[in-house]
Amino acid sequence: MAVRNEASPWGISTSVLLHALLAATVMLIPVPKPPIRPEEERVSVDILTQQQFEASTRQPSPPAEAAPSAPMPEAPAPTPSAPQSPAAPAMIRPTRMLSAKTLADPRSRQARADLETFASDERMVQLCNLEAMDQIRQWRADFQPERVVPYATAEEKITGTTVAAAGAAFRSRKNWYSLKFKCQLAQDGESVIGFEFLVGDPVARDKWDELGLPAVH
Repeated sequence: MAVRNEASPWGISTSVLLHALLAATVMLIPVPKPPIRPEEERVSVDILTQQQFEASTRQPSPPAEAAPSAPMPEAPAPTPSAPQSPAAPAMIRPTRMLSAKTLADPRSRQARADLETFASDERMVQLCNLEAMDQIRQWRADFQPERVVPYATAEEKITGTTVAAAGAAFRSRKNWYSLKFKCQLAQDGESVIGFEFLVGDPVARDKWDELGLPAVH
């Protein structure tokens, strides 16, 4: 009698059951986590030429010392201004002419007669001399002019009816003084209508003869 080698249903069932339990058990076993690896560092790589490599490894040269700055130029010292000469004294300009009144005086009869004998230019000069004496006397009572020389240090100039004497002199109380005047006469040259003058310093005694200034009238 042949023996049937049939598997027992329980054997199959049991085998299936064991495999299922094993699979389930394997599924329930926790899978270990892989160790956390540190993130890899990223390194940048530069490709250098030989010259760049040598330049990067060369020791930097010490900074050059700054050249000393040039000193600031000193401000030029102020140039002393040339001393200014004092302003020339102003001419005295009287508003009233006096010679006509003097000539009108009866005591001036001889003076009027003498003037008639002079040439036109000389008469104008003599009228201006008379005006100068009257104006100086009126200006300062301590002066007593008695004579005027219009050409003591420079010739007088006659232009039309104007007489300008820059180097005149007059005598007062036995002393001579320098004088400058400008005299304007009327159109006919017979009377003074404008006058200005300036009295200067006394003339040195040793200069009188040289300048033709007599000691007495």
